[in-house]
Amino acid sequence: MIFRAKQWEYLRKCWHLTAREVEVAKLVCEGWDNNQIRKKLGVTYNTARAHLGNIFRKVGVGGKAGLILQFIEVLRKAKI
Repeated sequence: MIFRAKQWEYLRKCWHLTAREVEVAKLVCEGWDNNQIRKKLGVTYNTARAHLGNIFRKVGVGGKAGLILQFIEVLRKAKI
């Protein structure tokens, strides 16, 4: 995992992410693609994409790379 539990909790609170959204974000940060995420979560491809879309909207980014970079930047500024 790229971030520690304390950092994930901070990120969750920053953007009011649900537990499922945090689970998806963790997988994204580990390099999983949408199909792998779908299989891991036991959901449809469209459901996995919907979770990602919700995360991107909340965080204000357009994709997975932007999400990871935004997480890193916020944690760096917060010194967590």
